[in-house]
Amino acid sequence: MLIVKTLHIICAVLWLGNFVVTGVWSLRAFATRDALLARFATREILFTDLLFTFVGGSAVIMSGLGLAALQGLSPLALAWTRDALIVAVASGVLWLALLLPIEVRMRRLARSSDGAALRRTFVWWNVVGWSITVALFSVIYLMVAKPV
Repeated sequence: MLIVKTLHIICAVLWLGNFVVTGVWSLRAFATRDALLARFATREILFTDLLFTFVGGSAVIMSGLGLAALQGLSPLALAWTRDALIVAVASGVLWLALLLPIEVRMRRLARSSDGAALRRTFVWWNVVGWSITVALFSVIYLMVAKPV
């Protein structure tokens, strides 16, 4: 169980860390208004999200379910595990339904050199992305506090 718990924590750190770090460095990249840097940033946003958000987020959820099973718990039976699972799955759904299409659009706009449309789309990406990020911090609270 220690290995699964360690994997769970590592994946959670990488998953949430990707949200925060990508949000910060992309803001800095777009602030330069350099078209080449924006093109690079949109490519790397997609790459890191596919790697860390898809793989990391999936691994967090699967390892969390595995931990519950190893302890003989139903993840839906306890409020803190249920709520954490709901937030984690909802963030994944929102990423797939909203953020990923926005990222693909940003990538296309960066290649077309439509700077104004790219900046508007980037603003929406930030609004949705930072909202999901804040919600994911609540999962950390739930995992640590385990409120009844």
